Amino acid sequence: MRRPIFFPTTLRSRLAGAVGVLVLGATVLAGPLAVDVAEQDLRAVLGGQQYAAVRSAATFLDDVLDARLRQMAALAAALPPDALGDARRLQAWLAARMPDAGDEFVNIAVFARNGDLVASGAAGAALQPLTATGRPYFEETLLRGRGLVSDPFQSRLSGARVVLVTAPVFDDHGEIAYVLAGRIDLQHARFLRQVDALRPGKTGYLFLMSADGVLIDHPVKPRLMDRLDAAPRTPPGLDRALHGFEGWLRGSDADGPAIVSYKRLATTGWILGARYPEAEAFAPLAGVRRTVLGVAAGLALATGLLAWWFVRRALRPLDALRRDVAAVRHAGADTGLLALEGGDEVGELGRAFHDLVRSRERAAARMRAIADNVPAVIAYVDRNERFEFTNAGFDRMIGTPPDYALGRTVREVLGEAGYTRLEPLIRAALYGEHGHVEDVRSDDVRRHQMIDTIPDVGPDGRVTGFTVMAMDISERKEAELAQAASEGRLRLIADNLPVLICYIDRNHRLGFGNATFEAWLGVERARLPGMHLAEALGKPAYDAARPRLKQAFEGSGATFEMPLQAQGRHRILEWTFVPDVQAQGRLAVAVGGVYALAHDMTRVKEAERRLVQMARFDSLTGIANRRLFGEALGQALERARRQRHVLGLAYLDIDHFKTINDTWGHGVGDEVLKEFAQRLTAGVRATDTPARLAGDEFVVLLEDVKATDEAERIGAKILAAMARPFATAAGDLAVTASVGIALVRGADGPLPTQDQVLGWADGALYAAKHGGRNRVVVRLAGEGDGAGDGAAAPDDAGTARAQRQMPSGDAGGGGAARRPPGIGADPPAYGGAEPATVDGRPAGHGGV
Repeated sequence: MRRPIFFPTTLRSRLAGAVGVLVLGATVLAGPLAVDVAEQDLRAVLGGQQYAAVRSAATFLDDVLDARLRQMAALAAALPPDALGDARRLQAWLAARMPDAGDEFVNIAVFARNGDLVASGAAGAALQPLTATGRPYFEETLLRGRGLVSDPFQSRLSGARVVLVTAPVFDDHGEIAYVLAGRIDLQHARFLRQVDALRPGKTGYLFLMSADGVLIDHPVKPRLMDRLDAAPRTPPGLDRALHGFEGWLRGSDADGPAIVSYKRLATTGWILGARYPEAEAFAPLAGVRRTVLGVAAGLALATGLLAWWFVRRALRPLDALRRDVAAVRHAGADTGLLALEGGDEVGELGRAFHDLVRSRERAAARMRAIADNVPAVIAYVDRNERFEFTNAGFDRMIGTPPDYALGRTVREVLGEAGYTRLEPLIRAALYGEHGHVEDVRSDDVRRHQMIDTIPDVGPDGRVTGFTVMAMDISERKEAELAQAASEGRLRLIADNLPVLICYIDRNHRLGFGNATFEAWLGVERARLPGMHLAEALGKPAYDAARPRLKQAFEGSGATFEMPLQAQGRHRILEWTFVPDVQAQGRLAVAVGGVYALAHDMTRVKEAERRLVQMARFDSLTGIANRRLFGEALGQALERARRQRHVLGLAYLDIDHFKTINDTWGHGVGDEVLKEFAQRLTAGVRATDTPARLAGDEFVVLLEDVKATDEAERIGAKILAAMARPFATAAGDLAVTASVGIALVRGADGPLPTQDQVLGWADGALYAAKHGGRNRVVVRLAGEGDGAGDGAAAPDDAGTARAQRQMPSGDAGGGGAARRPPGIGADPPAYGGAEPATVDGRPAGHGGV
């Protein structure tokens, strides 16, 4: 019967065995590792040498290709001028030149600029219909204006795999007339044969490919024109080389591991590669590796046995310490036994054990003192629901002597009523679940308690007991109830304010929002927490608010206006962003969120718009008032000077308007004024600006007046529009008007003042009044009151003419103005009172 094998179980035996095995393994691994390091160094040397050889070969190939480009360029330069237009002469010349090409080119062809083949150097070959149009080598030669070496492709005539070297032929005007193309047959090319001496080792080889991975030259000729990146036998590092890598690397392919080098040719962008199999490169190291392994194995065995013996001897004091610890732990021996006298590590370990046991006893005493003085009940109950630990707070709450509950069950200590209250928590704790409850005890006073049970799960996953913690939270509960009531009041106030109120976190999501969101935006308040601001307001409004929101999160408050379309209603909201600055540490602060408030400013903005309308437009007639007219006149004068146009200003008033007011009353007068303004607006051009200055005084700003005739026609049209009776509350009234028009030519120099221009127009109006009313007078700027007047009554349709020549100099002063100066000033309010007069003439009629 075989005896079982026993393995050592003591720490000393295990450490000794482990050290022996480690020493044995380290010694065995040291030799091969050294060989591997040497192999890595040798690989680096071989890789560097191989890349240097490939780089030299690439430089040589660049020189060869550059020489062929120069050869083709020289051949193009030698083409006789008389052969440029003669295909037969060109064919004869090329046939004579072919022997000079030697073995460099299989054939040389000449293509016209349109791509047609016009000559070929192949001996005895008849020209076949062939075109190079669309071929990259041909198109790029035309585009660059210089020769190039093409990528490999298959000839359409011979089916051979070829590379072309091109050169342009220029005519006397410097234009490309022909393109020479010398063909190199890849099957018989000597690219790599010229540098074959640089191939690595005996089994290594060189290969040449285009920039996109097509083989140009390779020891295996049938593989020419294959795409290496699509071939089953892809060289290591090909993808990196196609993306610009140059250098050497180690990799494996179908033929095994190898050292591969890549170098890109500067002339064509082709890639020259070299492959050196590692089986050949590291053959000398194979014998060295076997010798090293044999020597390392013998040395490792001897070293391992020696290390095992030494460790066992060195750890004898540790075995003695183990026996002392067992005596203290199980036999109740004095802890002083652990305070060893030795000065080595084992002695220090024994004294550390001694100090640790004493420290643990003191820590237990401190923990007991803490547990007894915390304002909470703490107890530990085992799986059988018996108390194993209680603090002084427990004894005070139950009213029992210290340690009374130890060893007793929960039911015995708390009674049936107390056990019933805690039974759900006890069951949850024994199932491994954390229990928590807040309840109210009604003894002599009402008290709120928070009770937690924490399961004690052993290493095997079983619950060995649980800890009970209970705290009196009456004060906190009362504070929470008071805070909840306060929050309810604040929520009630916020929900009833006509203001959007919300809190926005750093992710631009809402923390809360008031009920106004539902009233204005149709978003239920319960959905607001966590909703993104873009979803709540809409994408356009969110995009408009984001810059100001960014400003607020940087710590600066922001107030701005923003339009919002929701619930079928357009609102203008005034938003205020208030940063929620929160302290972080003693000095640093951060914005945790932003409080946002939005007031509805729609009615205010509407009122502002109406005020602007009232300030710039006449309240009775709806056309521009004196203020708006003054702004328009100043801008029109500047445009006239800049564009050299003629600006006209028509000044009108209603004939005998005071009689209308005195006879029919101001109500009828107001009707006449409104109808007059409507007909005036309809009677002028779309580019003209009518305005009411005061009373029955109207003006029309006429921009870009082509001639005096045009001004007269506009005036006559206005008079014709007024010829129809005016329908009023007093019946149809015949109303006429007088029109004075001043024309101002834009020219260099200072602009005339608005008062000057208005004075010229007023002078023309005075002339129209003086001439019998119901007529038009056109006056050129700078004329006197009596000179050059042209008046037209409605019956002659504006046939009267003013002076024909436009003024060429600066506009001068005209007739004396009878209107108050200052067009930009607000007109006086008449309110039905007697109109003011200037120079004894009415300055305005009718009440407004």
